[in-house]
Amino acid sequence: MYSASRLGRAPAFHAAKQARFNSTEATQKTVSPHVGFYKTFARPVAKVLLMATFTYQFVYWGWMYLEKDEIKKQKSAEVEGLEKQLAELTQGQGKKP
Repeated sequence: MYSASRLGRAPAFHAAKQARFNSTEATQKTVSPHVGFYKTFARPVAKVLLMATFTYQFVYWGWMYLEKDEIKKQKSAEVEGLEKQLAELTQGQGKKP
């Protein structure tokens, strides 16, 4: 650690600061139950909320992926039906004089 003269402070500064922290006269604040609850349970609640959000997003992504495949199959079937209908109509026109 740096010496007091190297930091540009007098050694008395460190002694006074240390005495203040070790003082028995310092009163301790009473923590309200509201603050105590969040100090105790903030991390677990945050973890649960984070995991719930992650799970929701994962399930939502899976649902959208499956939905997209279903819509794609429906559109492909519709296009194939229309192409068959078009082929039948064009063949019928070719036979007429």
